[in-house]
Amino acid sequence: MTTKFSTKTSKSFNIWRKIFQYITCNVVIKNVLRLKYNLKVEGKENIDKKKKYIVASNHVTGYDPFIVAAQLNLTISYMAKKQLFETFWSMVLMDWCGAFAVDRDKVDVSTIKTALSIQNTNWHLGLFPQGTRCNNGKIENITKGFASISKKIKAEVLPVAIIVKDNPNSKKQDFIIKIGKSISYDNNVDEMVKNWAEAISSLSGLKYIHN
Repeated sequence: MTTKFSTKTSKSFNIWRKIFQYITCNVVIKNVLRLKYNLKVEGKENIDKKKKYIVASNHVTGYDPFIVAAQLNLTISYMAKKQLFETFWSMVLMDWCGAFAVDRDKVDVSTIKTALSIQNTNWHLGLFPQGTRCNNGKIENITKGFASISKKIKAEVLPVAIIVKDNPNSKKQDFIIKIGKSISYDNNVDEMVKNWAEAISSLSGLKYIHN
């Protein structure tokens, strides 16, 4: 699966997409979510602004990529399932926010090329190792592709836990982003996957189910 949205060059990650993403995430979506949620972020001290990361999160809501970028204050290019590029307005939003299309079942050449292109910019790569939203209280069905990409492009993995839960003291739910310590790409793939899952489990309280 290769389309014009599968591969982006370094020039694609320009100032205009960066501005569009900032307005979309920090001005529009963040303020919309404040109407429904108490937004919280923890662990920002674990972000080294001098490093390039693969931001890897569990996946809870359709807002996740936008609110993670806003709360981490990073410009992130997300790997997005190819179906999101099949309708016009979704395609425009994904493209202008810097996302690129991938096949969730495999990591192909276009994915690696785009990931390498991102390394030559001031953006970070973002993805969801579980591939899809999961609200069953578990960390499971983790794909290993993110660890392989991390080793290929030599970028540390930044584990980010997303938690949405009721707050007994508020009419709104809490929408919490917790940032863990980065995971080295010097480890082997299986160890990186295990370290990520254990980090998300520790941060979120979700149960890690080994594949």
